[in-house]
Amino acid sequence: MKSWKKLSLALLALTGLLAVAAKGRARAPDQFEVLTGFASKEACSCAFVVEQSDAYCTEFGQIDGYPTKIEIDREKKTVKATFNIVSRTAHFSEEKGCVTDELP
Repeated sequence: MKSWKKLSLALLALTGLLAVAAKGRARAPDQFEVLTGFASKEACSCAFVVEQSDAYCTEFGQIDGYPTKIEIDREKKTVKATFNIVSRTAHFSEEKGCVTDELP
């Protein structure tokens, strides 16, 4: 009987820990955050890794069916992609290449 009591308490404690961990976990991105993140990273890699023109990279970062506004800042080495009200930015560094910003 005591072992069942210990097992029940252990399961209750585990359930509590899982509930707390789930609340602290990052939220999943929505599809537009994924699309703009992908567009910014692809255009960034095109501009700063492969060193293509802004016109080429702006077109390269587009995703069919989602006309994305792409802004390339050569001075800051960043690319911002916007679709509707969702924007994501990727930045270039020599060590890591192009990295997309973290979600809010």
